[in-house]
Amino acid sequence: MNTANKLTILRVFLVPAVMVFIYIESEYWSLICAALLFLIAAVTDVLDGIIARRKNLVTNFGKLMDPLADKMLVLSAMIWLV
Repeated sequence: MNTANKLTILRVFLVPAVMVFIYIESEYWSLICAALLFLIAAVTDVLDGIIARRKNLVTNFGKLMDPLADKMLVLSAMIWLV
């Protein structure tokens, strides 16, 4: 398991955390926490790409999970907005 894949797994686990904070919308701080977690997940996506390209770490797991984690994160936020 390389660093890029670990960041992808972290992003997958951040999706439910973001959604939990979004659904506590009665508190202002929860929306700020959700935005910060979303930002952290976005940064891990960038770091994942940089690390994978620089170290030439292309795995089958990464080919599948990286786009899936991105879509899970963005779609969960978009569904909440709708």
